[in-house]
Amino acid sequence: MASRTAPQNASTPLDAEAWIDAGFEALATGGIDAVRIDPLAKSLGVTRGSFYWHFTDRAALHQAMLKEWRKRASYRIGSRIESRTSDARERLKQTLALPNSTPRAKRAAAIELAIRLWALRDAQASRAVRHIDRVRLSYYAKLFGDMGLAQAEARRRAYLLYASLHAQAYIATDEETDVSADLAKMLLGD
Repeated sequence: MASRTAPQNASTPLDAEAWIDAGFEALATGGIDAVRIDPLAKSLGVTRGSFYWHFTDRAALHQAMLKEWRKRASYRIGSRIESRTSDARERLKQTLALPNSTPRAKRAAAIELAIRLWALRDAQASRAVRHIDRVRLSYYAKLFGDMGLAQAEARRRAYLLYASLHAQAYIATDEETDVSADLAKMLLGD
């Protein structure tokens, strides 16, 4: 199957999702200022006219990217973990392993960092980040609650878990400096 961001030809129609994926690629490597119509068209091997078939302007692409990121950043991750186990402790362990688990997870972390930087100067991106943070913190607090912790303690641990996930994604560690296993034991009471 061809990559969505591969150059297009007459037998491979370009859809809005391909533009969104190309936008994420540009965002991950160059920030929101790199998400521009002409460079995206060139990377996709199409003309600007293809862009306007799906989006009215660059702002519409940005809005579609934020909508897709919200979907990917919350609902898909939770459903993937939940499909593997019903045990709250095991779900939390799997969550702690996410940031460095695959090249795809590292790409997602780069996209998330770029969106968080974008959110510092854009109200729409800021709303998307706040939404994701609320969804994730609520989910993690629920899992800690399912383990029998009181609501206040579950919320505190959820916050620490979430902060540690971001740290794992953005702080370069090695065998000497990586304390993620110790952190998991501390948070999960193992």
